Amino acid sequence: ERLLKRYFGKTKLSELLKPCLITSYDIRRRRTHFFNQRDAIVKGDSHDFLVRDICRATSAAPTYFETALIHSLDDVTYPLVDGGMFANNPSLCAYSEVREMLPELTAKDMLIISLGTGSENEPYSYNIARNWGSIGWVRPAIDIMMSGAAEVTDYHLTKMYSAVEKPEQYVRIQPTDLGDASMEMDDARPKNLRALLQVGKITATSCDDQLNAIVAMLIKNKQDTLSTHTGELEPA
Repeated sequence: ERLLKRYFGKTKLSELLKPCLITSYDIRRRRTHFFNQRDAIVKGDSHDFLVRDICRATSAAPTYFETALIHSLDDVTYPLVDGGMFANNPSLCAYSEVREMLPELTAKDMLIISLGTGSENEPYSYNIARNWGSIGWVRPAIDIMMSGAAEVTDYHLTKMYSAVEKPEQYVRIQPTDLGDASMEMDDARPKNLRALLQVGKITATSCDDQLNAIVAMLIKNKQDTLSTHTGELEPA
């Protein structure tokens, strides 16, 4: 929490430069909670929060970190846990938000780039799992729910973009080989942070063709937009 305060200070959700949607789950009201930059601007303090509090809430994974108790700028309190409990891959949430903001757009008009933080999907042995009991199942159950939620979102978006014949406009980049890095969310040892950074570099290199294709699509979209407004194609 000290690091969040150091990096984000008193920056508010409404002050962010671009529209964004951040997930969390409200355990008191038993419902999903979406931190929405657009709502913070339009609806005011009741929907506005300090960014450092949002980061604390969206990363409050049960059994790893304490439930976050934060408040909106009009002092309403919210006890929140990690949004990954229901949307570990929030791409579909982002798609729905864009459709609400710009209803004239469809999947054909959108490029979705989904960046995962890594998954090894370590198998669980039946002979061990059968004897876990309620306590032994706690962490594996959370892991299965979070990875399963991400896989369901990936399935839906893959099918959606295939159905509109634009499969290249949904890109999921998810490291599956973490090497020496630990998957434990609370492992902040310098050695592990260096290992995770190395995984990121390797992933970027291995996805070079995908990243170049994304850049090409973005440049073409910019050129098409300029052509529409000026009547002639301008160089990128």
